[in-house]
Amino acid sequence: NLAAAGQPGSESETAQATVPRPAGAFGMKAIDFDIVDAAGNPVGHQDVHLHHVVLMNRARQSQYCSNWPERFAASGSERTPIRFPDPYAYMVGANETWSALWHIMNESTTARQVYIQYKVAYQPGATATNTRGVTPFFLDVTGCGASEYDIPGDGGAGSVHTATRTWSMPWDGYMVGAGGHLHGGGIDIALRDEATGLQCTMKAHYEHSHGSHDAPGSIDSCPIHLEVDAGQRFSLVARYENDEPIDGAMGISMAFAWRGDQ
Repeated sequence: NLAAAGQPGSESETAQATVPRPAGAFGMKAIDFDIVDAAGNPVGHQDVHLHHVVLMNRARQSQYCSNWPERFAASGSERTPIRFPDPYAYMVGANETWSALWHIMNESTTARQVYIQYKVAYQPGATATNTRGVTPFFLDVTGCGASEYDIPGDGGAGSVHTATRTWSMPWDGYMVGAGGHLHGGGIDIALRDEATGLQCTMKAHYEHSHGSHDAPGSIDSCPIHLEVDAGQRFSLVARYENDEPIDGAMGISMAFAWRGDQ
């Protein structure tokens, strides 16, 4: 329940310990997020801004951040769908619970009741014999903290601010895709590995830009299938325009990999 823009209560930034999920054990093949009204109709970007929503599996721990449960799906204003090609899926146990955190903002002049909707495509009966279960890697240029950082805006017209963090693969396997998240002023976010020549650049597009948040309306995803080795180092590189200060920038990528050697 959101008050009108600029009024107390116009934003919802909170977490919920348990959120709905399909019953039983399954392999998640796809997930899409949107903001909808009570009738299930999509709410326009210009009316309500989805800053972020993150789903977490409380039964597992993040690969890189010991203070986080496993973050396996997320979206922002870009609404990037997550898709796993056969035979890959995100495996979910029958007794595992999902939790969520989100931040949404009313940008219209009237109070609104809205819902965060997610649609899950899944494979009942998915097992290790018929499916390759992927591990999510929630990669953040700030590390394991609050995710937001500031762009100084002191570079002049046409200048670019770059933030980089390097990660190492914990085991051998195959990387099977990646997506990105940026805020207004973001140019692109890239996953790179100089040793293998990987250059996965996810460019931000602003077809739905509006209001003070001016966030990307979409961002390219990276449908890769790349063999990776334990200890292999990847760089996450976020680029923003640096001609004006930007508060609360983000540079995040969700990558997925299967642990195996075939």
